[in-house]
Amino acid sequence: MSQQLKSAIQYGIVALIGAFFLYFVFKGTDWNDLLLKFESANYWWIAAGMAISIFSHYIRAYRAVMLYDVLHYNVIVKNSFYAVMIGYMMNYIIPRAGEVSRCAALTKTDDIPVNKSLGTVVTERIFDMVILLVILLVVFLFQFDLLVQFITTSLSATPQEPSGLNIKLLLLIAVAVGGIILFLIRKKLATNPVFIKITGLLLGFGEGLMSIRKVKNPLLFIVLSVAIWLCYVLMMYFCLFAMEATSHLSFMDCLTVFVIGSIGMIIPAPGAGAGTYHFAVMQSLLLFGVAQADGIAYATIVHGVQMILLLAVGAVCSLLVLAQHKKKLA
Repeated sequence: MSQQLKSAIQYGIVALIGAFFLYFVFKGTDWNDLLLKFESANYWWIAAGMAISIFSHYIRAYRAVMLYDVLHYNVIVKNSFYAVMIGYMMNYIIPRAGEVSRCAALTKTDDIPVNKSLGTVVTERIFDMVILLVILLVVFLFQFDLLVQFITTSLSATPQEPSGLNIKLLLLIAVAVGGIILFLIRKKLATNPVFIKITGLLLGFGEGLMSIRKVKNPLLFIVLSVAIWLCYVLMMYFCLFAMEATSHLSFMDCLTVFVIGSIGMIIPAPGAGAGTYHFAVMQSLLLFGVAQADGIAYATIVHGVQMILLLAVGAVCSLLVLAQHKKKLA
């Protein structure tokens, strides 16, 4: 099988996933009612959320400069920001193409080889994953019953009220039994190819985390990493005030919606989570008494406005990078 055919099949599968979720979310939607919800939304709150979003991308660009410095490349924050925005733009056009596009932009502005800058992206992703897992753990501890309810309502046609105590007890028993089994068969696992591969991945993950020691200011790097994700949450929180149906949600409620929405974004789909993000946010908002139609409206507004913004800013940044590259060659 040729690489082009393989890529086409992969993209086709991703497109089908997105189409399925979009159909499921918008099936039976009253479009006139949805348009009225769009018209009644307070877009000043949406604008505030988008401003925070852009600021988070600037912080990401600043953090990336610290990693380029480790590679002995003196990249200015402006060029790093251009690359970050181009990456986000490309993710809306071709799924998972953002990282390579971002690195290609840096090649034009600062002559950083793509393979080297890709290594910094991997390091960034590792730290982002750790912070997302921490947020997930916080939500898991404080909103356990709601998360169980989300799973049951999403997967069951006839959901029942979850029994938090019983499920927690079962999870604890399962973890304890699993730990005992792993301890008993540890010698056999040590020679298992799959276990060796998983161990290798975990070691690589650990090496990525330890690479923070190479940056000049590790504490600042960690603070910036936390600030990026705080901005992500605040973006969603500010946007909640744009609609009366979602304005009553607390910050912890928002954190829950954010985590579930982030999982929706991780699922491969065209348009950086089109369909999967809508489904996850709509389902999570149901847990807090937000009607399905309002949840769909909220998810569509946030995803749609952010998509338009990032496509526009990314396009401008692409032109600026091309102009800078042309000037450098002249």
